Amino acid sequence: MMVGSALMAQAEPASAGHCPAASVGDIMEYAIPSNASPGAVTFGPDNRVWFTEGSNDKIAAADSSGNVTEYPLAAGSNPLGITLGPDGRLWFTEVGSNRIGAITKSGVVTEYDIPTANSNPFAITLGFDGNLWFTELLANKVGRITPAGVITEFALPTQRSQPRGIAAGIDGKLWVAESFANKIARISASGTVTEYPLPSSASGPNAMTLGPDLNIWFTTATEIAKIDTSGTVTEFALPDPDRAPTSITLGVDGNLWFTEQFGNKIGRITTRGVVTEFDLPIANSRPFGITLFPSLQGCGLLDIWFTERQGRRLGKIRAVTTP
Repeated sequence: MMVGSALMAQAEPASAGHCPAASVGDIMEYAIPSNASPGAVTFGPDNRVWFTEGSNDKIAAADSSGNVTEYPLAAGSNPLGITLGPDGRLWFTEVGSNRIGAITKSGVVTEYDIPTANSNPFAITLGFDGNLWFTELLANKVGRITPAGVITEFALPTQRSQPRGIAAGIDGKLWVAESFANKIARISASGTVTEYPLPSSASGPNAMTLGPDLNIWFTTATEIAKIDTSGTVTEFALPDPDRAPTSITLGVDGNLWFTEQFGNKIGRITTRGVVTEFDLPIANSRPFGITLFPSLQGCGLLDIWFTERQGRRLGKIRAVTTP
């Protein structure tokens, strides 16, 4: 859930010569003080990684050493998706309260009601138009909210499509994973929708990100896939189709990194489709959200951060070896 290439360009490369020795795949994990089950994760403007705690009705932030600060929301909010907005606030979806929320780095929260009741807002991302775009899983819509809080909703043509992941494309459109319809949708700023069926039946597309090759990469129930701006889909098999790839992000190494909930692994895939997997130290951690951390400079930029829903931890994995 990030505008990948644009943000990568803003990040300064790390100087490996001044970083502690580490190898690709080295993992560190940090306990969450409240023992919450963390969800989606993104980077903030304050050198902290931000994540949702749906089970605790909180938004949380951790510094590069894993020190966590939690910010409470109203009971029953159940926050899920989260992304950095153009105004420096973190924007998130509230499944339970049917709202979009925004939080400052000091913890001040503002919430905005979604016009459609019980829409089940799911994922959220920053568009190249400077607005926030989000999916409405049960309303079969895509929403747009301005930094001032004005919401516009766009219906998807396929009924009960269950839109989940969303990412901004290099073409200026928003790309949406229609999990139940087994399609990828492309929507313009004015709401014009084009849908592309996936080659494999019952793929269940989920999370999405803009890749280093300027294609949209996404997870399915069993694979990693990409779609180009013409709608051509390429699918890449994983070593085990039952590992449940979930979230995906662009890495500083020019590869895509993803979580495997049932495999208890973090995966890496090159743009040519070569997959490498890294085991998590603790069994049954259920890795979920994952993000690059371009706000950090130097050594911190070399890590990919992720959440563990069942392990109730925040983790980071080294993407680049330092001698």
